[in-house]
Amino acid sequence: MKTIIALLACMLFASMASADDDPLQAIPARLKLLFETPDKPLDIAPVVVEADWAIAGWRQDGRGGRALLKKTHHGWSIYLSSGDSLKDAGTLEKIGLSANDATELAAKLKDAEAGLDPSALALFSSFEGTVMMMNEASNGAGGGHEGHAQ
Repeated sequence: MKTIIALLACMLFASMASADDDPLQAIPARLKLLFETPDKPLDIAPVVVEADWAIAGWRQDGRGGRALLKKTHHGWSIYLSSGDSLKDAGTLEKIGLSANDATELAAKLKDAEAGLDPSALALFSSFEGTVMMMNEASNGAGGGHEGHAQ
């Protein structure tokens, strides 16, 4: 019995580690943890990654947008939320990505969104402006994103 429990524990830890290592699983899980509620499911797709940066499209309760994420030693953190501006390599470079990472990320996003339903693209585009998100370095000071899922 102890052997079975030990094997199950190892399998659980291995699956958790692999989910944390795979940004295509870790990013949606992180966003859902932060913003999903039982009555307002959060759809995360597509997710594209280049180096330590990622863009994830999101839809929830008739709204949508794109999130720019950065990988830190704490995992993936939301850097900002916006709409169509995150499709532009020049904008990504101004935000702080290297020219190469910005170009690659914008190209990956274009490819990933090419096959999406026009209604999903319209929701991504509907996000007005840019909302900077707080990270762990801010010591939790006034993040202002708690009401997103309300």
